[in-house]
Amino acid sequence: MDEQLPSQCQVALKEWASVVEAFSRGEQLVLIRKGGLAEARSGFTLASRLFLFYPTFEHQTVQFLRESYQRYLDEAIARKPSDGTLQIELCGLAVFSTQTQDPAVLERLSPFHIYNEAFFTQRLKWQPEQPLGIVVVRTFRLPSPQLLPVVSRYAGCKSWVELEQVVSLDGARPVLDDQAFGSRLEQIHALL
Repeated sequence: MDEQLPSQCQVALKEWASVVEAFSRGEQLVLIRKGGLAEARSGFTLASRLFLFYPTFEHQTVQFLRESYQRYLDEAIARKPSDGTLQIELCGLAVFSTQTQDPAVLERLSPFHIYNEAFFTQRLKWQPEQPLGIVVVRTFRLPSPQLLPVVSRYAGCKSWVELEQVVSLDGARPVLDDQAFGSRLEQIHALL
């Protein structure tokens, strides 16, 4: 299970800051995505198996988070860097991906994400012909947060951006140790 990361990464996945907070604590292990407005026709695709988590504050609301996790949005806002700055603390490695339109699958995965039923209802109704992408992610914490300038081309409702700067992954450590992650991965595979 010990994953060897490359020494650097420049690809970033834009994700709600509250969800990034859950990944940082090992409480979220799955991305559940349909893609941004810029990807409406193609839907969500896994542009890179390795990526940096780019915490965003747009389009998220606590009404789509289970009550016990709603505080994560406030915590993320409290740590938000000054305008024009992006703070990268985590990278992710996609270890498995699939698609579904079945609400029962999403419900079975509830131990591995912080979303509530309202989120899934909304996501399944938007572009109903497109399935939701489910990506199991192994999360790694960088040795220290990286502050980067935000540039205008990062803006917009899109999932993926290539950062202006390369971010070093040297010294990144898994959020969950091999045994804990392996056990949870087996549970996810059994549910899918």
